[in-house]
Amino acid sequence: MSQVIVNRNTIAERRRRQSSIRFEAKPFLVIALLSVFMSFLSVMMLVNFNKISTKGYTIKYLEVQKQQLWEENEVLKKDLLEKKALSEMSYGAKAESMVRPGNVAYISGHNTVALNN
Repeated sequence: MSQVIVNRNTIAERRRRQSSIRFEAKPFLVIALLSVFMSFLSVMMLVNFNKISTKGYTIKYLEVQKQQLWEENEVLKKDLLEKKALSEMSYGAKAESMVRPGNVAYISGHNTVALNN
């Protein structure tokens, strides 16, 4: 039976060990990076919260404006119905400028249909 001897101390293995950069994180550096990351996340949360609250105020303003327009529409509908009413037409400016007819008598005869006394 043949045996193969593997030598791990070859030139390629030595170059790989030398070329690999080892990063050693010191505790102060880790704490500083974590605090910068947490600060960034906090700022992003505040920006997002500000956008949400601004949208809430806009929605509330639009709801109030919608309610005011609805109430104004109801008042206009009521005024329109009052103007269309027959009693309002008789008290209008056109009706006041008209002349009331006198005593009207309807005669059945040859050429006369109505007679105004």
